[in-house]
Amino acid sequence: MGIYEEENKHYRIDLCKALWSKGNLTKMYRIAGITENLSSVDFIAEVEDKILLIEYKNPSIKDADNPDAFREDINKFYNKIIKKYYGSIFYLLASNKVKPVHYICILEAEFFTKSKLRKKAIYKIQKRLPFKLKENAEISDNIIVGFDILSIAEWNERYPMFPLVSTKA
Repeated sequence: MGIYEEENKHYRIDLCKALWSKGNLTKMYRIAGITENLSSVDFIAEVEDKILLIEYKNPSIKDADNPDAFREDINKFYNKIIKKYYGSIFYLLASNKVKPVHYICILEAEFFTKSKLRKKAIYKIQKRLPFKLKENAEISDNIIVGFDILSIAEWNERYPMFPLVSTKA
């Protein structure tokens, strides 16, 4: 628990200061035979008042899998991000980790983060996340309180206690 590497092993995140953290739910889902139905974020960190769901995407690294995927089919990207939220919420509920969730996609792609495309993506994804469930009288908890798309630099600025750094010197 604490320090996790992303799947390409180019970056690692230090979540040691979290109250609780988890990385790589995919392995657990694969063993259970449910990866077709559930997918998950890369990292989870519990802090005092919420849980951070953290998805990491970096098409700009050397040897990235399909670095042009975002440009080719942005709706497929939206669908993946949304599916990862719901698959991760399933894990949190099954683990009895019930706090409001702030979902963050760390996306290191200059063409994306330096354009209107980021605002559009946030809007399109937020519409499909359960923000409005709280309006229902039967729902007493906020299961999601925010969604952001941040660059690595923005992540490190907002969450300096959880640095995301390169593993390459």
